[in-house]
This record gives sequence, C-alpha cells and structure tokens, in this order.
Amino acid sequence: MVYIGKRKYIKRSFIFVLFILLVLQMSAVIKIEILTAKYYDIFQDAYKSNTMLGEMDSFKVLEYDGATAKVYYISKNKTSGDVLSFANVDGAWEETYWETIWSKSGSASDVIWPYWWHFIYAGL
Repeated sequence: MVYIGKRKYIKRSFIFVLFILLVLQMSAVIKIEILTAKYYDIFQDAYKSNTMLGEMDSFKVLEYDGATAKVYYISKNKTSGDVLSFANVDGAWEETYWETIWSKSGSASDVIWPYWWHFIYAGL
C-alpha cells in the first residue's frame, strides 16, 4: 500500500514539473508575440542595413528595452534564421551584432519557429 502512494506522489510531482515547464515556455512565446506585434513597424526593414542578408520572409522581436533589441529573422524560402541585435543611436536602430542560428545547409535545418527555447531563462 505504501508503494502505491509513493507512485502517485511521484506521478503528481512529474505532472507538476511538466506543467511548470509548459507555462514557462508558453509565457516566453506569448512575450515574443506581444513584442513583435508592438514593434513590428520598427523592425520590419531594419535587417536591410546588413548587406550579407537577402530578403526576409518573417521575423520575431525577441527582446526590446528601448535602447537595445534582438530580432529573429527568417529568410525568404526559409533557408536560414538569423538573430540581429540592434542599438538605438540618436533615434535610429543600428545593427550591433549578427548571429546565424540555423541554416538549411546546417544540422538544424528543420528548426524555424518558435525560437523560444533560447530565451526561456533569459528573463521573461
């Protein structure tokens, strides 16, 4: 009888942990969707200052604090995903860093969106 009680406790604990992880993941996705909707116009064409990138199909604003921002761009035909960091310099957004997260020719060719697993613990 005691063994069955421990199994129920372990099962409930496992379900609780999964629930917490799901809530964290979903809150990160929701935060990113809100930032994207709010700052869409600002970053729609911001990637064009980087002459190494071609046309982009879509993007998500990952972080924004008024002075800096990180934006995840998905290229046309979904051939790559890049995170560009921007700084607000005298009212204009200038690229400060560029990182290719995945590429069709790379090992993560099926990963497009959501990109939340990289930002779950980066401050929701």
